[in-house]
Amino acid sequence: MQNRYLKNIGTISEVAQAKMGITTVAVVGLGGIGGFLIEGLSRLGVKKIIGVDMDAFEESNLNRQILSNINNIGKYKVFEAEKRVKEINHNVYFEPIKEKAYAENLDAFLYEAQFIFDATDNYDIRKSLSKFAQKNNKILIHGGCAGWYGQVTIITPETPPFEKLIKSPSGIENETGNPVFSPMLIASLELSEFCKIISQKGEILKGYCLLIDLLNNNFRKIEY
Repeated sequence: MQNRYLKNIGTISEVAQAKMGITTVAVVGLGGIGGFLIEGLSRLGVKKIIGVDMDAFEESNLNRQILSNINNIGKYKVFEAEKRVKEINHNVYFEPIKEKAYAENLDAFLYEAQFIFDATDNYDIRKSLSKFAQKNNKILIHGGCAGWYGQVTIITPETPPFEKLIKSPSGIENETGNPVFSPMLIASLELSEFCKIISQKGEILKGYCLLIDLLNNNFRKIEY
């Protein structure tokens, strides 16, 4: 056991920690939620992270995207994520995919991943990720947020697809904005679900969605 992982043990077993070290994950979308996922997965010690995003950082990202800073505005998110992973953990390999995710190209760069983290802000891509995960026996951990609100769920071949949970795009972020605490929290909940699955501990959000209302301190789990 490397010293860097000692504080994981207890919450995560040594067996689960070793399992993480042979697990490949993909993060689709490296913005608000995705950046915090990259940070957390690197520190947890997975084997490989496949990061998918075609965008470059903009000044408006600085309020919430942990991978952005005043020196990398205009630089591509995937390559900045790769730098950050190298700074955190040399044991983790990061594969940057500077492409937009479509239904037609998911197989090319997500097939290797056992877990897929949905950190996108596009309804059609989310539906495609759900379909891909269910077709290829992957575990999709979905998270989304806007303003005070968010949701987290797990989609597998045994669960209903994403569009049963969210039937159409809401566009709520255009009204509420998205301060830093929302994507930070949602990413933490996604990482917690990942750790529970790896550890085979606790109840996971498989077939359930955790709805978060921070304005009124209301956390509600619904079946769908």
